[in-house]
Amino acid sequence: MARKTKSQQSPRAAYAEWKRQVATLLQRRGFLAGMLRDRDLRDLFISGATPEKAADRAETNAYNQRTSFEGRR
Repeated sequence: MARKTKSQQSPRAAYAEWKRQVATLLQRRGFLAGMLRDRDLRDLFISGATPEKAADRAETNAYNQRTSFEGRR
């Protein structure tokens, strides 16, 4: 079995870059970057989710958290 090579970036730097990409995607879709809790973002990052998948998850959570008085888009 081939050895896995370590990435050149530290895990914190990789997470910060990934989180920035998620925030950018959310802004393009018209959502705030704080729609998803940091714990949920961290879990998605650890599981290997792409920034697009994390943005989809944040969008779904924002939709589900609406009150009954808020209208649909």
